[in-house]
Amino acid sequence: MTLKKLFGGICCAAMAMFAVSCAQGVDDETWTSGVSGVQLESPAAESIVFSLATDASGNEQVKVQWPVSMGAGGYEVTVINVNDPENPEVVVDHETVDGCSLLFPLAEDTNYEVSVLTLANEKYNNAGAASATTVPYSSMIGGVTIPAGSEIGQFITDYMLEHEADHQAAIAADANFEWAFDLERGAAYTLDTPAQTGLIPIRLRGTLGSRPVVTVGENGKLSPASGLKIKNVNFDCTAMKSRALIEMDYSRTDVPLTSKGQMACTSPIRIESCWVKELTTSLFNISDGAWGIDEFRMSDCLVQLNCKNGDQWHTFINGWSGTGYVNGVKGASWYGGILKTYVINSTIWNRYPSASVGNKNYFIRFSNQSIDKCFGTYNGVFDIKNSTLVRMMPNKDFGNNIANKPAFVITFENSVFHDCYRLQKVKRGGTLVMSGNTIQGIRNSVDSTDKKEFATESDHGFDESAIDNAILDLTAENGGVNFTPLTGNGDPRWLN
Repeated sequence: MTLKKLFGGICCAAMAMFAVSCAQGVDDETWTSGVSGVQLESPAAESIVFSLATDASGNEQVKVQWPVSMGAGGYEVTVINVNDPENPEVVVDHETVDGCSLLFPLAEDTNYEVSVLTLANEKYNNAGAASATTVPYSSMIGGVTIPAGSEIGQFITDYMLEHEADHQAAIAADANFEWAFDLERGAAYTLDTPAQTGLIPIRLRGTLGSRPVVTVGENGKLSPASGLKIKNVNFDCTAMKSRALIEMDYSRTDVPLTSKGQMACTSPIRIESCWVKELTTSLFNISDGAWGIDEFRMSDCLVQLNCKNGDQWHTFINGWSGTGYVNGVKGASWYGGILKTYVINSTIWNRYPSASVGNKNYFIRFSNQSIDKCFGTYNGVFDIKNSTLVRMMPNKDFGNNIANKPAFVITFENSVFHDCYRLQKVKRGGTLVMSGNTIQGIRNSVDSTDKKEFATESDHGFDESAIDNAILDLTAENGGVNFTPLTGNGDPRWLN
């Protein structure tokens, strides 16, 4: 059972209750109700309840709620992420609440500890509770652990085939159903065959603080036909020769279609808090299929390429198909792309010498500019925020076939573009939002439009020979590399 199903039925009721219950700012009469001169207690554990809510920006939040303690002077709430018990992360730090509920951001696959302490009310001589009540909350979904040392491609493919009927029944009952594969803490794995996940959205989960390492063989890749979320996993792609680490599976003949006739991936493709070493091809690729991908997101990642850009298929984020397969029919559609693309708090660099790199691919590419012929709308986004991009791509336009209408919004903020050429090729008619970006040309001088509209031309202070040798070390802090710029922007990990 997914969280959305578990709590979805009570979300509306909870929101309605919120409007009439002990909201923040309630007056003192409601709190006291004649109670004075007593020792207060924190809410009982069983009385603290959770539900899901959506804020004004469309982000999911967790709502924690508890009953009124008559005579209280408010409450103090602390929320801690305990995914890594040895390194707990504070989400809400001793926040005083003049009410009986609090919202905090929902993170997937996360275990929380939530503490609620009833505070004193000096006006009525009521002492605060001696201790807080602490209760657990989890956004984890059901899954299976892959034993350490396994070849995960065959394991995942076989498991999904074996449980296909059960999973199809589950997703028919709950459209938000997902399944997870857990990798053991700090363990080693191989990926020598395609991991075909089928039509069920899945998660591949490692552990924060001790990521498992997956060594990818020549034919290894993750091959979804629906959503895929990867979190806290490191990949060594030194030997990989597939078109991408994540390559959409166009071999199926039963993929649901968009309203315009392409294969539809309506669940997100996300890679979060992962490190990728010696990638010679794409990170994400729709390959031979005509796909409409609703969302591709990478966040808090280090991705190191050793890519000579000699093959047009090896665009870093590739939403272009030169073949147009739709459910087994070749050339059925020449449209495709990604509606929403996000690159957040990440560093991406190519250590292949820029003097020798080719000009066959891009950082991002769609099949065509007319994304409405895939999605039925131009209301998409392409965001690069607080990120560092190095040699992406020095001899080729940064983008190709990006949507060409104002409804498509392109936002680059506080990011470093080092040896990146002609960012302006993503412009095409979309709406630009640019701030705090810097750019430096090495192989080619900075394009005039780039430095006028996209970024400020600046010296980042990077050593080119050091970049040539910057192989990601999966055992070292921050990968054993350093991209701290003189300009004070880019990936936050280099600025702290």
